[in-house]
Amino acid sequence: MRHGLCGLPARCGVSGAAGAAGSAAGERVEEGRRVRIGRLGPIGWLFVVAVVLVAGAAVVSRTSHDRPRVAMWGDSLAWEAGASFSRTVRADGHSQVLVRTWGGTAPCDWLADIRDQSRRWRPTVAALAFSGNQGTACMQGRDLATAYREDVTRAVELLTSRGAEVVLVDAPPRRDQPVDAAGLTLLDQVWRQIAGTHQRTRVAPAGRAITADGRYTPTLPCAVGETCGPGGMVTVRSPDGTHFCPLVQPPMTACPVPSPGAVRYGTAIAHEALSQPDATGTTGTTGEDGRRVTGAQGGHPPRT
Repeated sequence: MRHGLCGLPARCGVSGAAGAAGSAAGERVEEGRRVRIGRLGPIGWLFVVAVVLVAGAAVVSRTSHDRPRVAMWGDSLAWEAGASFSRTVRADGHSQVLVRTWGGTAPCDWLADIRDQSRRWRPTVAALAFSGNQGTACMQGRDLATAYREDVTRAVELLTSRGAEVVLVDAPPRRDQPVDAAGLTLLDQVWRQIAGTHQRTRVAPAGRAITADGRYTPTLPCAVGETCGPGGMVTVRSPDGTHFCPLVQPPMTACPVPSPGAVRYGTAIAHEALSQPDATGTTGTTGEDGRRVTGAQGGHPPRT
């Protein structure tokens, strides 16, 4: 009878760590029969331990590190859209999601949290969805466009340095907010400038899902799954001209009725976040049509 370890477990009728464990127990499988072999020495046991550790590491890698981790930071519009964003991201059954949003916040309010989460949670994709708030302490005395350009650029650098793809989200304009001939707000233009100069960064025109070619509209034709109102239309913006809930609500209060605008916005952000970047891996800008440019629910921003 021949004795000794089987160098390739798969050739012995067993696989991976299980084959090594069977050998460690003093047995091997040979032509369908279980054959007793001699006990392993120290070198043999070291081999078994190494195989088990490698197999375990491979399982951990496949079950956690390879799972998409999609994060979103934003203000009240992103907060309203958070449920539909999370639901859409999780629909594939294996992506993880992190939502960090609160009303009235600006990018500077979240920089410390972005730095922390990029190290600890390590998102693979991060959506930044801000519409132009200026009321918090970190925005006092600062020009809107300059501050948002500086702070979002810093956020992009923090995230991409950890390997994340970044999606800069076009927010739908307020009722009183001007847009250019292409339907772009001032911040939409800033996002394109940032995406055009930073790798792993692209712009998602998610606001187009609830506008008329980039321009404010309170209603839109209803889509599949929505309850149509008079004339086949649905209300996508709040009476306040900024938010999504069809009813007037106190700030940061869940909408008590279906909110098609919030659903459309959150779904559009999620689809853009989950889509693959340009095959060349490069970033760039588009023409003036506003199309895609490549380049835990809620909670207050952390105190710094």
